[in-house]
Amino acid sequence: MRKPFSFFIFAFLLFSAIGAQNKPNKPLRVGLGMIASAYSGDLNFQAEKFYRFYPGFNLYLQFGKTKMISPQLNMGFGKFVAQNRQLQSIPGYTINKYVETNFFYADFRLKAKFLRKTIFNPFVSLGPELFSYTPKDVEGNALADNFESREENETYGSVAFAFPLSIGFDLLLNPIFGIGFEYTYRLTSSDYLDNIGNLGLKSGKDKLNTFQLSFFVNIDQDYPIIRKDLRTKEPGQGR
Repeated sequence: MRKPFSFFIFAFLLFSAIGAQNKPNKPLRVGLGMIASAYSGDLNFQAEKFYRFYPGFNLYLQFGKTKMISPQLNMGFGKFVAQNRQLQSIPGYTINKYVETNFFYADFRLKAKFLRKTIFNPFVSLGPELFSYTPKDVEGNALADNFESREENETYGSVAFAFPLSIGFDLLLNPIFGIGFEYTYRLTSSDYLDNIGNLGLKSGKDKLNTFQLSFFVNIDQDYPIIRKDLRTKEPGQGR
């Protein structure tokens, strides 16, 4: 548990440091979202990708909210569980048919927004990501220590690179507050989110499908309503 926790703290400090570099007069959007994630890999390779979803949370900072392409930082955590009782045993190996893992991530994306002059803003975003995971078996034992479940030449790691691709929309409730919805297809560089690599029946790396519902706040010192109020008020007219 120490590695994911350290990873989470490191990502938080990185976000704080980058956020502090944002100039006070630059617009900033801060969002908090609830995510639902489903795993796609060797334990559900038979068209069960959207069968089970598990909750998590995402925090993001978006800079230059009025520009068409804006940088965005994301940090979050979630969970997935998968099981396939139909997997066949392989002589000499102990194949795990169940996996449960918490995961943590931090990424940098470029977000392209459309219809920016309306309250409804469709968007797409993509970018590199660090992804940490700790798969366990049905009894809660760490699968990283189960060497009998992998071939000798397989190298296991608990941190992978990922490349999330998202599509969704933001809906402005007013110039300050809004809600967003998005779908993310997260392609990872690891085939071991389920601890099944060369001995699996599905080719390719493991993936995650994630839906997110978020609430965001726009922080902008040049908010036009405030400027208008300041211009129309004369000294001595009250607050």
